[in-house]
Amino acid sequence: MPIVIAERKDQLMKLSGVLIRRLTACVAVLGTMSLVPAHAVSIIGKWDPSFGAGFPDLGWRGEAIFFLPDACLAESGWVLNSSSCSDSGMKLLSAEVEFYKVSDPTNVAFQETLLFDVPSSAVARMRIDGGQLTGVDGSFLYSRSSTLALAGAPYTGFVQFFEGDLAWMSYTSDTPNGVVTGFSDPNPADGRPVITFSVIPEPGSALLVFAALLMIGMLLRRQPAKLPR
Repeated sequence: MPIVIAERKDQLMKLSGVLIRRLTACVAVLGTMSLVPAHAVSIIGKWDPSFGAGFPDLGWRGEAIFFLPDACLAESGWVLNSSSCSDSGMKLLSAEVEFYKVSDPTNVAFQETLLFDVPSSAVARMRIDGGQLTGVDGSFLYSRSSTLALAGAPYTGFVQFFEGDLAWMSYTSDTPNGVVTGFSDPNPADGRPVITFSVIPEPGSALLVFAALLMIGMLLRRQPAKLPR
């Protein structure tokens, strides 16, 4: 009996050693990932308010991509596009606005997507806090027309712009009775159009994450240790 107990202890010690080595390898992989600097300069912003009094049953969820020179990430507060770190490099790359009917949000007959797909350099400044983008002042400076009656079609065009952490739209309706202009409501009942900013990983960072996860999986699958009976 003492021999059997000794053998079991030896097997358990070996099993513990295998598990520790594999865990150490996984931690090393993740540690390597953390050493890679995240200097992504493409930032995605999202919002989803109702439009307001101009078009009371119109919702407009949006998504935009902003470009910020990585040299500006070291700055703090509002940074002008004309500053040395940017040299007019800040840009609005694209935006996509999805119109929908607030009272019937799943009805595709009342849905439409406006694409602002021509990049704009009309950016006055961006705000940086702790190495993260937190505000943008800029506009696409061109309009996109709607085909939805609840958004003023066929007379209305919309311009997308940003002020700090808020998304706005201006509109111009050239109707037979005259021209009407206005803006989206910054304080609609369902919540302000506050932009949620998040970094888009650089291609190299995304590949690193994939490689690390693959390596961890291989380490955990390789020669699985068997528990002693």
